[in-house]
Amino acid sequence: MGEKRARAAVKATVLAVDDEPHILELVGEMLSEMGSFRVLKAKAAPEAFEILSSDQVDILLSDLYMGAYSGLDILHEAKAAHPDIVTIFMTAQPSVEGAVAVLKEGAYDYLVKPFRKDDLTAAIERGLEKQKLQRENIHLKEQLALYQISEAMVGSIRVDEVLGLILDFVLKEFKADTASILLLDSATRELKLSQFRGKTRDIEGSYFVLGNDPVCRSVVESAKPKVVNKTSPLVAGSPQPKIRSMVSYPLLAKGNVIGVLNLVRTEILSYFTQGELFSLGIVASKAATAIDSARLYEELEAAYFDTINVLANSIEARDRYTRRHTDRVRYLTEMLAVQLGWSSEKLKEVRMGGILHDVGKISVPDNILNKPGPLTKDEFAVMKKHPETGKKMLEGIEFLRPALPYVLYHHEQYDGSGYPFSLKGEEIPFEGRLLAVADTFDAIISDRPYRKGASFEKALDELVKFSGRQFDPTVVAAFTAVWENNVLDVEFLATGKYLDVPEEYVPARKK
Repeated sequence: MGEKRARAAVKATVLAVDDEPHILELVGEMLSEMGSFRVLKAKAAPEAFEILSSDQVDILLSDLYMGAYSGLDILHEAKAAHPDIVTIFMTAQPSVEGAVAVLKEGAYDYLVKPFRKDDLTAAIERGLEKQKLQRENIHLKEQLALYQISEAMVGSIRVDEVLGLILDFVLKEFKADTASILLLDSATRELKLSQFRGKTRDIEGSYFVLGNDPVCRSVVESAKPKVVNKTSPLVAGSPQPKIRSMVSYPLLAKGNVIGVLNLVRTEILSYFTQGELFSLGIVASKAATAIDSARLYEELEAAYFDTINVLANSIEARDRYTRRHTDRVRYLTEMLAVQLGWSSEKLKEVRMGGILHDVGKISVPDNILNKPGPLTKDEFAVMKKHPETGKKMLEGIEFLRPALPYVLYHHEQYDGSGYPFSLKGEEIPFEGRLLAVADTFDAIISDRPYRKGASFEKALDELVKFSGRQFDPTVVAAFTAVWENNVLDVEFLATGKYLDVPEEYVPARKK
């Protein structure tokens, strides 16, 4: 505790580097007279590099020339370890070219030996003031960025969207070259790659980003972040390592590790600073909460879909002539939506509408629903009520609201001759016009007791024939394109086995 108080009272930590011992002693004495400075000393550049990589340093006070190393070598290493470090050079051999070179590379000032205590005091005080303003500005920018990402994550309810927002944010704000999120499988306890951004090929340690790396495993087990820094060799001719700094941060939700967030720096020769790690901790905390919430939402959504599938299947169980009709119509409608470029979120609504479009048939008596011949006028009047019945069944359930246009309007016809409202053209919500085409195609190809199902080609001809009369021409054109592009699974349509929209068509969806 006493050590922490002492460190808190320190105004700044200064690293003095010089190969002349008496200069180090002189600088130490001057700094001790100036106030609360913590002074570290190094007699050679490699010793300074070691201190820079292992300790927090605010000010570097270094000789400009030290054997095989130049001031630029020392400056680059200092900036890599501490981007906001204030570097002041000392030299007994001043030259305009040397001064310009180090100042252009980011040095703050330089002093000519011998210098007075007042010169050193003034240079350090000015440097600290600049550093303070710079840190305050960075802090404000970080707070704004954290607020923006928090707001964005709160507004997202899909896990993949949340992951994408997090990775895009950390790549930009933490100047990383590669970032990934590995989520923990609750059953196997293995880390599995969920998303990544940036480059992964041809970099050392790519397994850290993409796989179940020992570093990541240690983070899961300890629930603490892990940082791996690599010192860049500065000897002439030595290759730079491919990775400069790596960090793996645990994603904690409700006290449990649900995954890890990984960042890698390769292009810029800079370690992750303590300030950046603190900010990254805030991001990781908010990210874990957002991921956990999105997961819960998706689990709830899946449960809803399971429930509505059971409901739809209960209708089909009563109608022996339309088994798997719901699955086929859902599939066809979703493929049409993909062709039209609908978003992933809209595709979920399409699926919901496709599954529930005939839910109102639960009120239709069995003798009408399973009648082996044509319906009478009165029987057809009963059948025509099922869209409105379905709408009444679902309208009080907020989650199912997106399905209502499919349920209520899929029997409306483009020329106004449909039911239940005899709407015409664009008066019919597009969802109804979309599902009407898929529903009719499946009706034509399905067997009935009084007729054999037609071929797929014949069904398509019927759609084209009645385009602009019974069907929206835009939707018929989309169906024709889907057919001609050979993306429909005809085996599924023939056998009725359950099928999701193939993954190879997902890239066509708008994000």
